[in-house]
Amino acid sequence: MTSAERTRSGKALVMSLWMAGMLLTMFGMALTPARAAEEEEAGPTASLYVDFLTQYVWRGYALSDNGKGMVIQPSMTFGYKGFSANIWGNLDTNDQNPVDREEGVAWNETDFTLSYSREILPSLTGSVGVIYYALDKVDDSFEVYLGASYAFPWLTVGLTGYREVSHYPGWWLQLDLSRNFPLPCYGMSIDVGTTWIYQDSDDKAAYPKPNQPDKAFSGLLSGTLSAALNIPLGKYFTVSPKVGYAFPLSGRAKDLIETLSWDGAGDHVYGGIRISAAF
Repeated sequence: MTSAERTRSGKALVMSLWMAGMLLTMFGMALTPARAAEEEEAGPTASLYVDFLTQYVWRGYALSDNGKGMVIQPSMTFGYKGFSANIWGNLDTNDQNPVDREEGVAWNETDFTLSYSREILPSLTGSVGVIYYALDKVDDSFEVYLGASYAFPWLTVGLTGYREVSHYPGWWLQLDLSRNFPLPCYGMSIDVGTTWIYQDSDDKAAYPKPNQPDKAFSGLLSGTLSAALNIPLGKYFTVSPKVGYAFPLSGRAKDLIETLSWDGAGDHVYGGIRISAAF
């Protein structure tokens, strides 16, 4: 085994142990007695939203061409007793997929997510789930994930590990920091957050290491800063203008993001508006 192979094997072992440890911790804590409030019968929930955005940015990669149309992203989620099912889609009004560069309106992605979440300690929530990405013009993708978040009085911190088990094998680690600030008028609030992503790919064809295309990329990938203003409309509806900025976390990451982004850029400023309803 070469030095590079031993390094990658070691990384895979560390990631596997981390996921296994989190899984055992979550389910071990889940065996502790639930609080009285958790024992109350809760009914099913439903939520819907649609985003109208200038660009589709996924984990730092731009999957639409900025300034040439917009993306419309509807989402629908049903939940019951910690279980939830979500369907999400992306409609590009001027699709610029580099596979064929055929311009025009295209529904190019549909994602299906099944998950389970539980408060395993006060303020500590664990989640586990699967995501199926039905993609246009390329092979579909399938991920499993495991995460935990802790709500401090001043900040919510989340850490999630994703493992692609289908056509683009690799790991993703995502750190999320977020805070909601209530405003003293009309029930409005502001959400601010940042996301940091580490990628460890096993697929050199999908995510080649810059200047070393015979190896797959591994390292810090991208960060995102975001903000949204939430404006309630009656009991069920909310309108949220939003803005985001995605940027690479290293020179190698910048080269990779520029190569794979549809607009050829390394960082991306995007924005738009969300219309949501919760029942």
